[in-house]
Amino acid sequence: MGYEEQLQRSVGTDGVPLQRSANWLERRTEGRGAGRLTPRLVVLALTVILLGAAVGLTGGLVWPKTYGARAEILYLISQDQGGDTLRQDRQLSTQLVLLKSRAVLGPIAQKQGQQFEDLDNDVSVQVLDNSEVIQVEAHRFTELSAMQTLQAIIDRYLTLAGQPSGVARNLDTQLATTRQNTAQLQTREQQLRTAVLAGTATQASLNDTRAQLTTSLDRDKAIQARIDEIRLAGQVGPHAQLLTPPYSLPDPVFPRPLITAGTGALAGLIMAGAVVAVGVWRRRGRERPTVAASTVTAPAQPPPRPD
Repeated sequence: MGYEEQLQRSVGTDGVPLQRSANWLERRTEGRGAGRLTPRLVVLALTVILLGAAVGLTGGLVWPKTYGARAEILYLISQDQGGDTLRQDRQLSTQLVLLKSRAVLGPIAQKQGQQFEDLDNDVSVQVLDNSEVIQVEAHRFTELSAMQTLQAIIDRYLTLAGQPSGVARNLDTQLATTRQNTAQLQTREQQLRTAVLAGTATQASLNDTRAQLTTSLDRDKAIQARIDEIRLAGQVGPHAQLLTPPYSLPDPVFPRPLITAGTGALAGLIMAGAVVAVGVWRRRGRERPTVAASTVTAPAQPPPRPD
């Protein structure tokens, strides 16, 4: 066999030695697994997720519990508003603001020795769907404290809501002033009548006093009629009525072990994703130099020339 024939058998058609070409294919096949998940990474990810869930569950069991109390208030919309939905919604929204205002919560917070903002955070109010019912809920560290706080809020609110409106109070003040003026004019009219008979007063002064008295009496009647109209519009009774007395919620409102466990598992999932991403990136970085080195072939050595 000649030298040229031996050289042709040892070298493939692409000019790469056959043995070197096989080694290169093996390296390429091994490198295909670079950057993929390994059982070790999967186990590590599952461990992180389970650990997060366990931490969340433990926190939900040992964290100080917060208890809740709830009550419902029926707020009757005035009949004179008809079907004005926008105005009715505004009235209900005003009651929500009043329930959370300093006028209601301020004295209660002061009595309990805490800040208004802290008590405000522990109280939630909402209008139940498509109704005139306002739900009030208070959260405290004990069931008794939650019930006492909610009862104080309900009592304070009903007291303020039962007071006359600003218009009614203004009319009452005007009526009292007008009646006082009427009484004074009646006394003066009697004095002037006696003085006119005695000749110590003129008829003109008596007539002027009588005209003022008539005007005051007419004003008295007008104010009283307006007050009667306001009272007539509220004949259905007080706008705010206690529908459901305060009652304790059966379970603590915070923390809830299942929710905290789910939150911990979610946090663990995020951490596991980061750990897996770093592991895959590092594995890919280690495999690339090996694959690159395997593609380099040494120059073919010619077979020894026969002597």
